[in-house]
Amino acid sequence: MAFRFIHTADWQLGRRFGRFDDALSGQLSAQRTEAITRIARAADQHDCAHVLVAGDVWDTTTPGNAVLRQPLDVMGENPGITWWLLPGNHDADGPDGLWDRVEAIAPTNVRALRTAAPVEIEPGVHLLPAPWARIHHGEDLTRWMEAAETPDGAIRIGLAHGSIKTFGTKDEGRASGETTEVIPPDRAATARLDYLALGDWHGRAGINARTHYPGTPEPDRFKAGDRGQVLLVEIDGPGAEPRVTDIPTAQYRWPVISATLRVDGSDVGADVERQIEGSAARHTLAEIHVSGETTVAEWAAFEAYLAELTDRCAHVEIRGASTVDLKVVAEDLDALDAQGSVRAAAEELRARREDMSLSEADRQLAGEALRLLFGFAATAEPAR
Repeated sequence: MAFRFIHTADWQLGRRFGRFDDALSGQLSAQRTEAITRIARAADQHDCAHVLVAGDVWDTTTPGNAVLRQPLDVMGENPGITWWLLPGNHDADGPDGLWDRVEAIAPTNVRALRTAAPVEIEPGVHLLPAPWARIHHGEDLTRWMEAAETPDGAIRIGLAHGSIKTFGTKDEGRASGETTEVIPPDRAATARLDYLALGDWHGRAGINARTHYPGTPEPDRFKAGDRGQVLLVEIDGPGAEPRVTDIPTAQYRWPVISATLRVDGSDVGADVERQIEGSAARHTLAEIHVSGETTVAEWAAFEAYLAELTDRCAHVEIRGASTVDLKVVAEDLDALDAQGSVRAAAEELRARREDMSLSEADRQLAGEALRLLFGFAATAEPAR
């Protein structure tokens, strides 16, 4: 029978979302703990007795008592699962004493991996952990796995936290100023590992057949095509190539959506809805990148749609609106005050937007001002 387990990482329990209002920030933080219940459900459904958490279980080394205890209580509610927790860069096993606190109150089915030494988690299955003892360690913590001895015929599973190649850079998921120790992409081969379970990158990434990042189970930033998930890993025996299956776990989605406007009357709103993919809008935080060209009337309709979408979604951010080419026709100008300063301002702004002798930034600024002008004109009360 194949050995099955769940591979997850980067829970970052207790993370704060200060860029949002208190209500949404609280919901996002709470879902990081609620995700543990969904992970346990996935483990039960797929007959997995073990969940391997590859680092950054908590967001800091000094979580409050509730942030520490409540997730441990949730794990304890599933006694048929053993939870293997690895210290990462956010929750390193250092002088703050986080992992002493964990071991003092953890249920019996929760195991803290604080030593770089093989652990037999089932007969014939050995886990090789690489825990962080301090935030900036300056070395590849998986190097010891190459010389680690396990019985002949044992399944060897590495568990580590860190970057491979360019994974873990500022642009791909970690904050500026954090360490950038690099794990060799061939570590599974050089250490004779049947599987290397990694954490640190918040997006799903398969490095090779035996080396994977699961991403975070509950997303925490906008990223195109990314979802929250854990990995179901099945290994038939030592040397067998693992089977890896993504299992969705997220309550919230953070899609990056492209909205290309055109003057042909295309329903861009419907296109955006397709990219939201029918998920519950109240659990969607969308970053919408707008581009293309449109008429005044079509832009007004699109803005109305965005306002309605913002009310439906948990959060919406618009990017690139100033780059949209607003096509102003005579009828649009005629709709303004024919003799007044509003029309004169619109004509001047249109001329500046179309003046190729100006810089792109100046033309974009004129276009943005033109959009605002038409918006104000459309909502202004007529003179009496």
